Amino acid sequence: MPLRKTVRMTLAVLLTATAGRMAWGHPVLEASEPGEGATVSSPKEIRLTFTENLVAKFSGLTIKDESGRPIGAAGPSLDLNDKRQLIVPISTPLPPGVYDVDWHAVGADTHRITGHFSFRVVH
Repeated sequence: MPLRKTVRMTLAVLLTATAGRMAWGHPVLEASEPGEGATVSSPKEIRLTFTENLVAKFSGLTIKDESGRPIGAAGPSLDLNDKRQLIVPISTPLPPGVYDVDWHAVGADTHRITGHFSFRVVH
């Protein structure tokens, strides 16, 4: 009986470890430009880098100023040399202030994730 119990415990541990690895299969935001909490001059684009390739037509972001007003941005595209990088050009120069970015991304594996960060623009 003790051997059977040991085998069951070992199988349970292995299954739990495998399930944990599967959950990590979703894309994860590795970096953003500008970065979280960064102070920058007016950026021409927002660039997000993920751990996996993305589907551009199902990914994107919104930028809002301190009053919550949306800022104009062009449609998202992927970097031609790195399909993990989502690029969203900003239509007009941003005046000084704090900006909130709410993003969503769909990985090549079809998993959708969302996130948020802020940055500050100075002259």
